[in-house]
Amino acid sequence: MPPRRIRLGALLRAPALLLLAAVALLLPASLPAAAAAPSLYPLGVGADLGPQPFTLGLTATAGDDAGGLRTGTQAGTPYWRTDVAAGTGYLAFDLDSDYTGSVTAGQLTVAVTYQDTGSGTLRLTRGGGELLGSADLGDSGTFTTRAFVVPADFSAGRQLRISAVRGDAPADVTVAAIRVAAGLSVDLGTAVATHGVTPRAGDNDTHLVTGVQDGRGYWGTDQSHPGAETGFFYMNADDGTYYDNRDPVAVSIDYLDKGSGSIQLEYDSPGDTIPQMFKKSPLFTYGDSGTWKTHTFLLDDAILTNRSNGSDFRITTGGGAAELKVARVSVTALPAVLDPTTGLKQLVAQADTAYAAAREGTRDGQFPAGAKDTLKQAADAARSVAAGTGVTDEQARTAFHTLSAALDAFRASAVNTDLAHLGTATASSSAAGSTPGAAIDGDGGTAWVSGDAGQGETFTADLGGARRISQVKAVWGGAFAPDYTVRVSSDGTHFTDAGRTGATGSGDVFATAFPTTTARYVQLAVHGYAAGVTRVELADLRVYDRPAATGHPRLVDTRYPAASPVVADFDVRDHGADPTGRKDATAAVQASLYDCQDAGGGTVWMGAGTYRITGTVEVPAFCSLRGDRRDPDRGKGDYGTVIRADLPPGADGPVLFRVGGSASVQGLTTYYPHQSATDPVPYNYTFEIPGSAWHSDENFMMSTVEHVTMLNSYKGVGVSTMPDERGRPAVQGQVHESATLADIKGTVLSEGAVAYNGSDVGTWDDITFSNAYWAAAPAAYRPPQRAALDAWTRANGTGLVLGDLEWDQFSRIALSDYRTGIHVVKGQRATFTGSFAQVRVLRTDVALQLDDLDSRWGMTLAGSTLQGSTASVRNTTAGYVKATASTLAGPTSGTVITMPGTAPAFRAPAADPRPKRNVLYVASSVPHGVGYQPAADATAAIQQVLDRAGAQGGGLVYLPAGWYRLDGHLRVPAGVELRGAAASPNRDESQNSGGTVLMAHAGRDSSDTATATAAVTLDGTGAGVRGLRVFHPENNPATGYVPYPYDIRGAGRGTYVVDVGLTNAWNGVDMSSPRDDGFVVHKLTGVFLNRGVNVGAADGGSIDGVLSNGNGVARVGYGVPNWGLGSNLFPQTIDGVTRKNTDLVHVDGARGLTVLDVFGYGMHNGLVVDSGDVHAYNLGTDNLGDGGYTVKAEAGAQVSAVNVMRYNGTTSTGPAKLYGIMVINMVQQSVTASAEPATGGTVRITGNATEPGRYEKGDTVTATAVPAPGFRLTGWTLDGADLGSTAQTVGVPVTADRTVVAEFGPASAG
Repeated sequence: MPPRRIRLGALLRAPALLLLAAVALLLPASLPAAAAAPSLYPLGVGADLGPQPFTLGLTATAGDDAGGLRTGTQAGTPYWRTDVAAGTGYLAFDLDSDYTGSVTAGQLTVAVTYQDTGSGTLRLTRGGGELLGSADLGDSGTFTTRAFVVPADFSAGRQLRISAVRGDAPADVTVAAIRVAAGLSVDLGTAVATHGVTPRAGDNDTHLVTGVQDGRGYWGTDQSHPGAETGFFYMNADDGTYYDNRDPVAVSIDYLDKGSGSIQLEYDSPGDTIPQMFKKSPLFTYGDSGTWKTHTFLLDDAILTNRSNGSDFRITTGGGAAELKVARVSVTALPAVLDPTTGLKQLVAQADTAYAAAREGTRDGQFPAGAKDTLKQAADAARSVAAGTGVTDEQARTAFHTLSAALDAFRASAVNTDLAHLGTATASSSAAGSTPGAAIDGDGGTAWVSGDAGQGETFTADLGGARRISQVKAVWGGAFAPDYTVRVSSDGTHFTDAGRTGATGSGDVFATAFPTTTARYVQLAVHGYAAGVTRVELADLRVYDRPAATGHPRLVDTRYPAASPVVADFDVRDHGADPTGRKDATAAVQASLYDCQDAGGGTVWMGAGTYRITGTVEVPAFCSLRGDRRDPDRGKGDYGTVIRADLPPGADGPVLFRVGGSASVQGLTTYYPHQSATDPVPYNYTFEIPGSAWHSDENFMMSTVEHVTMLNSYKGVGVSTMPDERGRPAVQGQVHESATLADIKGTVLSEGAVAYNGSDVGTWDDITFSNAYWAAAPAAYRPPQRAALDAWTRANGTGLVLGDLEWDQFSRIALSDYRTGIHVVKGQRATFTGSFAQVRVLRTDVALQLDDLDSRWGMTLAGSTLQGSTASVRNTTAGYVKATASTLAGPTSGTVITMPGTAPAFRAPAADPRPKRNVLYVASSVPHGVGYQPAADATAAIQQVLDRAGAQGGGLVYLPAGWYRLDGHLRVPAGVELRGAAASPNRDESQNSGGTVLMAHAGRDSSDTATATAAVTLDGTGAGVRGLRVFHPENNPATGYVPYPYDIRGAGRGTYVVDVGLTNAWNGVDMSSPRDDGFVVHKLTGVFLNRGVNVGAADGGSIDGVLSNGNGVARVGYGVPNWGLGSNLFPQTIDGVTRKNTDLVHVDGARGLTVLDVFGYGMHNGLVVDSGDVHAYNLGTDNLGDGGYTVKAEAGAQVSAVNVMRYNGTTSTGPAKLYGIMVINMVQQSVTASAEPATGGTVRITGNATEPGRYEKGDTVTATAVPAPGFRLTGWTLDGADLGSTAQTVGVPVTADRTVVAEFGPASAG
């Protein structure tokens, strides 16, 4: 039978809310998210009753005598009715064991749609016994729906019954439908146990009340602090379960019935206005019994898309004064449609996700050859059943179990090099019902739970024999261990410490690495507990002899100029990659990249030649794949390193390169041999930046594609376009941060670049998409006629497709001969906002098409040209486009603000610096550990190599990937570059801090951080540092930050800092030496607790690509015990320190300083100029501290800033000239000026205009009067009031719309 729909949406609009006594459930604290177990009935089961009933996952009968059942239809609603007089006194619903066996929740929601007729009480019972819920009948005659929250306990049977009583006598009841569903929940208290619902107190969590009452933990509001009150509880249901929901939703709240208060939900409903994102439910008022009770809100339009301040809804007091205490919140979607194929379709999707995520090979987690094809065949067979018409419950059940078995077999076939699962486990204590073996069974949904003594625990894995081991990975539940030691032993009695680690939450993998040793026993000794708990939950323990690879760094003599000297750790030819293009090189290239991954990061080299690639090449985190590229705009002939993309066609086929976190692809030219200009062949993206969608969050941030040419791609670069490999929806599973796209050129036919879901700032620089590249290629690349290319791309192509990128910064973008140049589209999670400088879009139909912008602001353009035959700008949104010093050649529509006048000329970032000599010094003998910090100090050994390079005239000192303990300070001599393993921007990734890291211990709590010796001093002309990070293990947010000296200081002309991350710097980079002329800071990221980049009296310095966000301290993989938790990020770091202290860029005396693409979140100030001459482009700040400015200029400073973006704080103060100002929810006022009499002279207003004649409220503008010949200035009036001044200029505070008049009179005789 086809799926059946009951009109629950309409029925739920009735005021049908039920109050029940709460069911106190003793549930274990939350376990980490694991792959959801497949369920035949994922949305629950139910029945639509009537003359032709339809059931799903249950059997519906009438009893005791089914012959008395009455059926019919009333007002369009089919029903079943009991007939007590005929012996039919109840309706029975026997739940299918396939459903009850899959329920893991502690409670169910049972929604009953019934006719509210007669008098008496509707009763829901378990079989003929336990009363589960009741509802009074009110004789309204309408059908209504009520929800009952019941224990998910099937020990007494799987039957539910519905009946009615009037007094003590049985009565008839009319029922239209029943739904039974297990939802998500959270238990609140000092320790929060989440079961799919994530809570957050707001809007200020400082005054959240927690405690225990009558055995139940709770959260309480505290509204007694106006402006800082905790008045809401935000709740977010797991996006992988409920997102973009279209079914009715039951929200059940266990509350303390005390104080005669009220409860109201404000929830995410359809529509794009704030009231729709915070739609109010009916107000519920409660009493004063002092007991715990449950109230269920039924919502027929809750879409659950995280738009209620990042959550799905919030619980409020409804404006009441009484404080609210809540113990548990449950969220359950009630299926409007009973579709037998829902579970089957979800299982097919799981199989498809597993197929896409799987790699065949011999590495841990990979699959045997042919396993993927077997799974695909099984999934296709199930897909065929699910797509059929009239699918029965039994057909879906059979197909479901067949595919489930195939998926289980596929997963079981994965290569598993974990040694723990082969052994046994013991523990110092275990909670009732828990066993140590649950932590080594490979099932992330089970866990060993310790006893509750809180005095330290041990968990020991017996590997069954002596094994080589070098790494232990632990996944903890909600009761995680913030401090534990990994110990190893050969006899189980005498243990040696191998490493000490601290977890910062549940679900993530916390790795403890150590030098390879031989042991039989591995023990975790727990020293600390999560806040509010005295036990630990270990969901998964794995022990590895991790693969290790040793690079052989060499300095490559490139055929063509490279942006920076290439240090190659690995070479694809060492694995047999054929540079002639005849043999498939895919496996060899991937094997080289795996070596790089096993080494902790570095560079894989592809020398000049042609490489045939037939499948996706994946570049792991902290690795770079570099080639020898001829810039197509320079020279002729061969392109150097050419990738012959011999991939299967199809827009959804394999991508060519997938780039991980802090990883890059550079120096390649790609060519598709089967592409056609007149009849283009669809292919997937040439380069893909997947963010968190690929593998794990270690690929979330800072991926780079630069110095590449695409000769004839169909789709160029895709950012957050890959579906999540863990099956999460795009809003959660396809997020990325801080991508870098630079020096990209080529012919891309369909879409040059497509980017979505950026949650922190990315940069796009020097990108050119033009059909000239393929048309002018050498004959070997089958260049087509330019006219044929232009004809197709003008009819079909788009240069850039931009979704929900937050604050991205664009410069030097050139797009030509497309149907649409730039297309801003609806995103996956948020809306686009960005700034553009030096953009040229030529020969298009529509140069800039905007479908989705935040109505509170929009995007800025400066120094740009948009040429469209149909429209230069077509803005269909409520946001705006602000164009400064730009040419809009073509009609415009929508809100387009064109600012008059000119703006300062754009200054390109400085050329990439390099050391004085191309000589490599490898610091291979310096003590370091890949994934762990050795006890030995590396300072002297590194300095020895630096000194040798300096004494010999300069060169490049290379530190291979690893962690280096730095108890002292390093001095980089003139002409020497200290180089780490990163060839591109890099930062710590969540639970992975690969690459080269200096673990800086010196200088803690320095008394004079401004002048104390820096961790690294660039001591002399041309000294530089590149490709590494600095981390202070002892500057822990949990224990309070202390001052440190600068991490890096320049002390010579032309010093440079490139591709560097400073994880938790008190002070970042100091360029205040009078010898720092011509310094370069390029691609610097980090958390700066006091000062980011400090600049003194230097000439001609350049700062570009600086990004700071306090979240960096919480996204690390160092495993420092008792490290600050992400949940405490704001009080410990952002609100507690950086918003109060930090100047991102501070300048005093610089001349001709260029600042480009600088952004700070949670700073105090953005750009501060005490004195000097500074020109900034694409400058942004978000969440400034109180009294903070995006631009702060002192008297006498000369500051210009083009494309200034700000969220809160104040835009500027002092003599700074700003262009292209964009402020969210900006309040603007007009300032008009006139002369009296009009012939007496002229009056000019100067200031930072936000629109023609309008200025930001709170700013100050200057009015200047110039008398005409024969006149003199006699005074000023402001809004009609005499200012008492005859000065030529007056300041006008923009406090409201202002009118200023310069009064002139006849000049004095003589």
